Formats: sequence, C-alpha cells, structure tokens
Amino acid sequence: MSPRRPIRIGNSSGAINDGIDQVYRLARDGNVDAITADYLAEFNIAWKAIELTTNPDLGYEPNFLEQLAWHNGDAARLVAKKGIKVVHDGGALNPRGLARKVNDYFHSLGIRDVKVAWVGGDDVTRVVREGGFGEIEHLDRKGTALEVRGDEILAANVYTGHAGIVTALKAGAQIVICGRCCDASPVTGLATWWHKWGPLDLDAMAGSLMAGHLIECGAYVTGGNYCGFLEIEKPYRSGWPIAEIASDGVTFITKPEGSNGAVTVDTTKAQLLYEIQGPIYLNPDVVAKIDGAQLEQLGKDRVRLSGIKGLTPPPTMKLAVCLLGGWHAELSAYVAGLQCYEKFEMMKSQVLRELDPKDFSTISIEAYGFPKPNPNSQKESTMQIRLFVQTPKKEAIAAFKRAIFYNGMQGYCGLHLGMDWRTVEPKMFVSYFPGLLKQSKVSTSANLLSGTGEAEKTIPVPGKKDTECSSTVPKQESYEPQVSIDQRQQYGRTVTRPLGDLVFARSGDKGGNANVGLWVRDAAAWPWLQTFLTSQKLIEILGDDWDDRYTVERCEFPNLWAVHFVVKGILQHGVSSSSILDGFAKSFGEFIRAREVQMPERFVRVEQERREKAIASAQMARL
Repeated sequence: MSPRRPIRIGNSSGAINDGIDQVYRLARDGNVDAITADYLAEFNIAWKAIELTTNPDLGYEPNFLEQLAWHNGDAARLVAKKGIKVVHDGGALNPRGLARKVNDYFHSLGIRDVKVAWVGGDDVTRVVREGGFGEIEHLDRKGTALEVRGDEILAANVYTGHAGIVTALKAGAQIVICGRCCDASPVTGLATWWHKWGPLDLDAMAGSLMAGHLIECGAYVTGGNYCGFLEIEKPYRSGWPIAEIASDGVTFITKPEGSNGAVTVDTTKAQLLYEIQGPIYLNPDVVAKIDGAQLEQLGKDRVRLSGIKGLTPPPTMKLAVCLLGGWHAELSAYVAGLQCYEKFEMMKSQVLRELDPKDFSTISIEAYGFPKPNPNSQKESTMQIRLFVQTPKKEAIAAFKRAIFYNGMQGYCGLHLGMDWRTVEPKMFVSYFPGLLKQSKVSTSANLLSGTGEAEKTIPVPGKKDTECSSTVPKQESYEPQVSIDQRQQYGRTVTRPLGDLVFARSGDKGGNANVGLWVRDAAAWPWLQTFLTSQKLIEILGDDWDDRYTVERCEFPNLWAVHFVVKGILQHGVSSSSILDGFAKSFGEFIRAREVQMPERFVRVEQERREKAIASAQMARL
C-alpha cells in the first residue's frame, strides 16, 4: 500500500482562555483533518484541584465549550459537517464531565451523529493517597520522597500517552476529551491513527511528537512570544498553527492562508527550544532525540522540520501530585522620588519586626523596577514593593495584613498601597510534586458516550509492558563547548552591547526549573556563540539571580545554531507555589538578552542590518 497523504492538524488553544474563535477559524479556513488544543499547565491543574474541593461536578476547563459555541454555534456545526476530528486535554481533572457537556451541546444544536468519547486512567489520586505505588521519589530532587498525607493530596495525575486516544478514534469517536495527557499526545495519537503506525515506527512517531510540541502552544509558533516581534507584519489576531505530518514523521508547519502572524524558521525555532529539558524529549509512546533537528523555510509561512530520531519508550511516566500547600497573600506598595531603596529597606524592616518567622514558610519582600532620574511624570519616578507570604496556618495571614497596615502612617514619605486589598486575604495554594511511575502500573480506558450522554462502551487500554520499553530512562546530555580555547577563532574588534542585540532567546518553565534556548541567525556567528555561552558564562550573566543551590545543564543544537540551558531550582517548587513574580520563566530569556556582554562587532553589525531591513519591511506592509 502507498503511504497515506499527510494528516493536517490545526491547534486551537495553547492555554486557558486562548483562541476563543480558533475552532471556528480552523474549521472554516484551515482545510484541516483534525483540531487539537492544550488547555493545561501546572498552575491550572492546581486551580482545578482546589475547585474540586468545593464542587465535585467541575474540575474541567470550559473553554472548549465556548469555542464550540463561537459564532452562534457555527464552530460546532462546521466540525460536525466536515467530520473534523477533535482531540484535547480540556477534561483536566474531570474528562467525563466535559465530555457529557460537549455531547449535550451538540444535541442542543440538533446534531446527534457526533460521537464523543473521553479517556480515563490518568487520575490516580486514590491510589497515591493510599500509598499503592510505594515510595515516590521527586523527579528533580533525588533523595526526596513524597510524604503521603491523605486528604492533603488534592490530585495526582499521570501524564498519559496516546494509546487511549488511538483506541477511541479506532472505535469511531470524532471528539476525544482527555485529562492530563502529555501536551503533544493528541497530535501523536491522531497521526498514529491516521498513518496506522505500529510500535516500531519510532522515527515517524518521534517526528509527530515534535510536531505536537511545535503547535501545542498555539500562536507561539506563528509569531507570539517571539523576541523578533517587530519583524512581524501583523502581530495581532494571528492565524493558529497547522502541522502537516507525513507518513515518515517529517512535518510541515503552516497556518491558514491569508491569516496574520508568521511562520518562519525563527518563530519555529523559538517554539522548538521552548520548555524542553535538553536533547532528549520524553513521552510515554516514544523518545525523540532532537539535537539533530533541522528547520527549512520552504516558502511564505511554511517551514519543514526533519532530523528527529525516535528511541524506544521509557519505562516510566511522569506523575504530577498537587498537595494542599497552605495559604498565601500579597500586597503591593509603591515608592516614588528620591532615596527609593532606603524607603524600601525601611518598610521591609518595619513589616518584618511585626511578624513571627516561625508562622510562615515564605516571607518575600522585594523591590521591582527603578525610577528614572529627573522624571517627567510621577509614573517615571515610581518603584513597586511586593510583599508576599505563605503559611500553613490560615490565621497567620491576618498577622501579615496587620503588619502592613500597622506601619502605614509611620511609613516612609509617599507610601501608598495598591487598592485591591482582596489580594491580602488568605488564598489556598498548591504544592507541586513531580515524580515517576512505571508504565506497566498505569492502564487507561477509552469511554464512548451514547446519545443520552451515558457510557455506551468502555474499552480498557492496558499499560505498556516492561518488554515494550527501554530498561532505563535516557539521561539528558550536558556538556560544555567541544572546542578548546586555542582552537577558537579570532573575531576581531568587540563591542559591549546587550546580548540580545545579536542573540535571540525563548524561555519557559518545567516545575521548579527554567529552560532557555539562545540562538544566532548567521552561520558565521555560531562558533562564537557556541564557545561564548558556557555554563559558567550563563551563571555570570544571571548576576544576583544566581544561587549556588541551583544547577545548570547545557547542550547544543548545531543545525539550529543554538545553545540550550536548564537551570534547576531557580523557580523554587513551580509556579503553583512560587513566590517569585515570573514563576513561568517567560521573561527569563529576555532578562538574559538585556545583559551587556562583549561581542564581535562584525556579527552585531550584520545582525542589526538584518533587523533594520526586516523591521522596515514589516512597517511598510502595515501602511
């Protein structure tokens, strides 16, 4: 049999409240076979865990229902009429609940031939509470085990693969609602079902895995969160991405014709390097080796991804445990004018004198920004003080609130507070604990709904056998430049400039770790970047943000002219409980790019000329 044509998969969401019109636009304009979406992150899984403590009927993300209802339900009508498959993780902690709501909505439109299914098995909360998996070690902090504390465990979910999705599709489902599957599993499931891949088609599956990674964040690959945004002609109401995945796993990234945004080698490279952990990309169905990745611009808004190699699946799956961490609160004060840091130190000292440190697990009082000299407005002369606490005792928040207001009238000159005092009321927060479970211990199921919304058929999907997996989880390679100092080229005159005047970057989070990929756009500059950006140089660039408790892993992507780092521990215990303002590490790369370093003048000049030309072209296109 000749290979089937590439499957064309669009992505309609990369986060909650994202892409409200994208199911409609992709169904109308995208000529797609399938639509996926990614609604989940560690922080909203945490929110859903808290939500379930008061309303057990919720726990899912409702965005998909809003997307189906777009344009008076025309989005749902187009999906039904065109037979477009839809697979996503919006079920969160209650996929059955969302599946029934979706089924009911189609029925409310008079559409009764859309088969809805949900995939179960990722929710292992009860087993973890009862200690049924034995000791669970922390994914990053070796020697740290999960302390099972009964009801303090709000939720425990395994990051499942695509087996349940493929089973549901084979059984005739058009809409498949998952819980905490891996972000890219909807794409790999659709491609595996479409091309009828088997367990030995590792390279092809690995290619589809990275296709899923590229489109899972929606507009991030079509110009969003992109440090070259000034080069995008129309950086608004962007087209959402489409992945065309061939039978060998080679992928073409594009977007609906005529839509805004852009698909270029650099927008694609930024997403490829986003929230990865190194040259090995782990997934329950296949391991992708990605350091040989190649990107090629084939035309306007069309990029080819190749060079991905597939390895045998790992023996384990990621487990995310959400625990009740306690209570937190925060409030912002503002400083203006002269002696700002002295005023900050005064307030910090006054507040700390009123608090008993033993009542709090975290007390963070930090200054953000710095006023301009000779400011032209009060706005230009103002700095923020963020006061933040966490505590296992709800009543301690009242002491924190009193400490702030007690010092209000005896504070520094010009003291004024943010007026939304709801932020200083106690709020539950979630402690995030990532671990691993053996794949053989976790089975899933595909559950197809009947016309009434009840379960019509449940198909068990056993976990992978040990013989189907590798014996160990492959380790990420971490290494310094493979070029000795005496082999380094001489690059001539240097200039001291922000690193970002030459280098692009994209950063993100995984639990308590931040990742950042940095790349250049000129082959001649790559050997310089490769030898310049050592782990020690990154530590130097991080300045006051570095702490010796952190560790760094480094690798290279030669075909992308990129160096990649993971800084472990810099985000504390993850965004759901972090005290730092940028718990997602979204601006981590931009901070690095803002740091001044010595760079070869000729490389900077070439890059600046390229940017000026591209920005001018984009500006002309907007006229």
